[in-house]
Amino acid sequence: MRAYLILIIASFLMASACKTVQTEQTDNSDLVIKTGFICGWGSGQDSMEVTQKAVKYIYYVPRKSSQAQITKTRAISDAEWTEISSAVNMADFVKLDYKTCNVCVDGCDEWISIEKGKLSHQITFNKGEKINSIGKLQIQLAKLRAEFNPN
Repeated sequence: MRAYLILIIASFLMASACKTVQTEQTDNSDLVIKTGFICGWGSGQDSMEVTQKAVKYIYYVPRKSSQAQITKTRAISDAEWTEISSAVNMADFVKLDYKTCNVCVDGCDEWISIEKGKLSHQITFNKGEKINSIGKLQIQLAKLRAEFNPN
């Protein structure tokens, strides 16, 4: 009987400890993901901001107009936010050191900026480049970009 009681108490403690750790790891309510691209020669640029509540997308061609050609915003479902935010590993992201400047010579750059609480980091890389450590996040962001600007 005593062994069963110890087993039940140990199981309860392990389950509650796992639940606490899991809650701490998945609290992404303050996470803000920003991404976009910019190309030289006035070819265009876009930006997208993703938060727990919404996605906002803006696209414009600077030489054609100072007004955005596309501006869209929509809410994010809890399931969609979970999928996107689970693709973010802030500890790995802050270690990335990508700082291209293709736009400086009329090329294109893509950028991703992530803020979580007081921590923020931004990388700039060749447009379309796949980065292994953030590959899942890049896929999620590409899906959103395709939804908002299918061109």
